[in-house]
Amino acid sequence: MAFLKRYFLALSALAACGGGDGDDTGATGTTPTSTMTMASTAVDMTTTSGGESTTTTGGEPTTVEPTTAGTSTTMTVCSDGQEDCPCLPLATCFPGLMCVEGVCVGMEATSEPPPPMCGDGQPGPAEVCFKPFVPLGMGSGPISVAVADFNKDGNDDIACANNMTNNVTVRTGKGDGGFNALSALGVGMGPYAAAAPDLNNDGAPDLVTANITSNDVTVYLNNGAGMLAPAPAIPVGAQARHVVATDLNGDDLDDLVVANYMDNTLTILIGDGVGFPAPAGVGVGTGPTWVAVGDMNGDGSQDLVSANYGASSLSVSLGNGLGNFGPPTTSPAGGQIYAVAVADLNGDGDTDAVVTIPAAGQVFVLQGNGLGGFGGAIPYPCGADPIGLVLHDLTGDGAIDVIVANRGANTVSVLRGNGNGGFSAPEAFPVGAAPHVVAVGDFNKDGAVDLVTANNGDSTVSVLLADP
Repeated sequence: MAFLKRYFLALSALAACGGGDGDDTGATGTTPTSTMTMASTAVDMTTTSGGESTTTTGGEPTTVEPTTAGTSTTMTVCSDGQEDCPCLPLATCFPGLMCVEGVCVGMEATSEPPPPMCGDGQPGPAEVCFKPFVPLGMGSGPISVAVADFNKDGNDDIACANNMTNNVTVRTGKGDGGFNALSALGVGMGPYAAAAPDLNNDGAPDLVTANITSNDVTVYLNNGAGMLAPAPAIPVGAQARHVVATDLNGDDLDDLVVANYMDNTLTILIGDGVGFPAPAGVGVGTGPTWVAVGDMNGDGSQDLVSANYGASSLSVSLGNGLGNFGPPTTSPAGGQIYAVAVADLNGDGDTDAVVTIPAAGQVFVLQGNGLGGFGGAIPYPCGADPIGLVLHDLTGDGAIDVIVANRGANTVSVLRGNGNGGFSAPEAFPVGAAPHVVAVGDFNKDGAVDLVTANNGDSTVSVLLADP
């Protein structure tokens, strides 16, 4: 208060001296009388040239008569802690403000948006978030799971191959993360893998299983309304262990490739929309357990990559775009591999591979050379006894991530990709007992990626809904 009083007295003296123009050489002029009434608390003072200014400050009005014509002057006297005023002791401010470089400012002016947090309902590129898994009974010994909209209602459904009961079971999705009652379809003996291709290009996903004991493929054709009707079984090689569906010859019909563990072959089934008239075989390394499809040499045609468990290698058979494949070239994989997935992991235009090594508890990353071969294997830990894997941009940052089912740890692990071919430490999420395969979907239609695992140890699937 004493400071404010001295300030007003000084200003009054300045006005009495003619307004002060900065020249102290003795300039003279007419000085009008100044009248000032001091209120008990002066907070704001305004002088306006050419007229009379009256300011109310919480006490009696203060009247300042004009002195000379000049520029108006406005001054605001701050109270510590108010907006645009000095901070209070300990760098504090009034509620809703924050101290920045000694001045209280509005938080909205300086605060960055809060970082994404799991459960805030806002998906962010840095998030890997899942709610606790929900178990669903699917039959005895589920070992593979596929995701598709079988009944064309816009909701993701799940189908599970059960190798203990020789059937495939389907639960249609409700679109809210829940699922409807179980339906079961008989298949060949020992179904070991399931896929959901569109074999006749009618826009409705069909269902196939590779059967390890009966050495064949079971086919169910979709009538377009979710009714799956059986078609004749297709003989393949010995111990059909994995099946993948894709268009190998550019006719817009999905074809099938089957990995046959015991006779070291891949069976190629080129579809014509009705059946598979001319099955063909390609020899690969010892004990193929998995097969993937991708363009490994950049010619625009689909090639085949098999994971050879017995040979600890990858075999690449280059395609000509017509459904024909050449003899394989072999690359060491760094250990006994079970599954393989392919994608361009570092943005160089060449297709790379990721494989699971169950005995090591690792995945190996092999950089493609653009000619159908690979460089050295780079190991990453993932969890005990990894089996199936998926490559998918789980975080939405544009980089491919690795998602692995760890049979020995009862978890799925996520290894975030950095877009340059490298991956983070694994982030593990509990699931049911002995997960064998993992697949992705969007089961509650929130736009975030959900996961589902086939758990051979407790005859369930685990549904992990994203928790953005």
